[in-house]
Amino acid sequence: MAKKKKENKLIREPKLFAIFLTSFFLLILSAILTVLVPQKMQWILLIIILAQLSSSIFFPIIFGYFYEGLKEKHEGETIWKVFREFSDGGILRVYKDREETEYEENALKDLRKAFEDHQIGKVKLVGVSLRVFFNQTGPFYRSITKICNLHKMNDNVTILALLSDPDSPEILNRAKIETPDRLDDPLIKIDIKSTIFSIQNLKKHYGTGSIEYGVYSTAPYCTAIIFPNKCYFSPNL
Repeated sequence: MAKKKKENKLIREPKLFAIFLTSFFLLILSAILTVLVPQKMQWILLIIILAQLSSSIFFPIIFGYFYEGLKEKHEGETIWKVFREFSDGGILRVYKDREETEYEENALKDLRKAFEDHQIGKVKLVGVSLRVFFNQTGPFYRSITKICNLHKMNDNVTILALLSDPDSPEILNRAKIETPDRLDDPLIKIDIKSTIFSIQNLKKHYGTGSIEYGVYSTAPYCTAIIFPNKCYFSPNL
């Protein structure tokens, strides 16, 4: 049985293809100008602008072209085999995107809905810093405050948070990897302290029983959000 060859997205969309060709032309033009034009400031600035503009468009497009091809042809079978094994182990869904995207289904949207739909019982959060949940400008902060507010009407509704001890050896080990240039005051430690401060403010506003937190000394770099009827798990791969 013959297989229909999938048309590449780059060629299928004329506007994208035109942008790709234009950026490629500008990239070549900037290289030619470096040889032909006088070495004056205005020409140098023009070449820099052309090179930066064209490369910022050309390289993401060409990377996306090869990434899609490799993902589908080389790794697709292995990925879906892993997904089937996850399903056999009780994992109902594996999301392509952790952050919010244009797709209808992604982890951020579904997790936010799970927070919004929560009406009874405990929500348990485990993570290194949990900053994404307790940052006031983050995508889940309103959902967190909604659950804390429900505690006033039903003390069975509460949030339990478990995060890493900011002074634990594990945090120093992580800082050596992520920010080796600022071990005295690593960003991961600042994030943890920011989360603790945010939780303490929520407790003052909504009551001490609305949210509780504890710290651990060492654990894998992962995040888990456990509802009474489901669990979300984000491994750091």
